[in-house]
Amino acid sequence: MKWGYQTNWDAEDDLYKPKRKINNRNSHNHPHIIGSYYSQKLKRSVNYESLGERLFYYYLELDRDVVRYYEQPVQITVENEDGRKWTHIPDVLFFKHGSVPILCQIKENEEEARKDEKLQLVNRYCVEFARLHGWLYDVIYPKKLPDVYATNLRHLKRFLRKRNYYPEWEEKVARRLIYLKSCQIRVLAETFKDNIDPLALIPLINHLIAVGIFTVDFNQVISSNSVVMFNQGKYISPISF
Repeated sequence: MKWGYQTNWDAEDDLYKPKRKINNRNSHNHPHIIGSYYSQKLKRSVNYESLGERLFYYYLELDRDVVRYYEQPVQITVENEDGRKWTHIPDVLFFKHGSVPILCQIKENEEEARKDEKLQLVNRYCVEFARLHGWLYDVIYPKKLPDVYATNLRHLKRFLRKRNYYPEWEEKVARRLIYLKSCQIRVLAETFKDNIDPLALIPLINHLIAVGIFTVDFNQVISSNSVVMFNQGKYISPISF
């Protein structure tokens, strides 16, 4: 799709800015875990109101095919059989290479969600809203993700931010790994021990994994013992929701 070539998102940033503030109101029995983090992709803070939301947003941060995403992006009017109307705000809208924009609702439990008649009504309105805009609509259940994938998402999110010394060493480390073909993270870092503290290069190597330049087995928890390789082909996200 055209999203990868779009450099100015001012119109979308204004149109899809959050439609409500994140808070714990009306959640006395099941309080949400709310918070925010700084998005390297969006260059701003992103708010979340559950750990499931945060995990899915981390996926959007790390998937290089995702160009842009917006939390609490639109308002949709829903009406029940009795004629009562209310405004529903889906969780996120994202733009991804090879796809029309995707509007998503993020839920904790799939079984409970499927039994929730109100949610099913809301979903029907969201599907129609998305269709009228040329989008897709989906309900996402991040907790269905294997624990090892969730652990790796949280791990790599920490390394998206570039540090000041990275530019000096990125090409050197990449060339060394191309020569070695594959190598444990700690061993790769130690090959530069005569010039720099290996502990300083481990964050850089994790950064290169996070941005898709290096690849690693995502079915294993990423650590300094993980084996990395240079990504010579088209980047493919190891996770699909």
